[in-house]
Amino acid sequence: MDKEKIKHTHDELPKIECTTITTYRNTKTGEVHKEKVEGPDIVQDVTVQVTNKGLEVFQKVMNNQNDKNSK
Repeated sequence: MDKEKIKHTHDELPKIECTTITTYRNTKTGEVHKEKVEGPDIVQDVTVQVTNKGLEVFQKVMNNQNDKNSK
């Protein structure tokens, strides 16, 4: 049986250049760790840094979406 390539909607999504940074912070002491730390007072903070090129792609996609919605 031949397998056909199934086209998914996410295949057409533009790639946005970004970096994701995850840190772990103790809410009582304020101490921050780059490595995973577990405990009752530990929260996970996530920061996403988007490159200028990635931001341009994102803005273009959002503008196209707004144009579609306004018609």
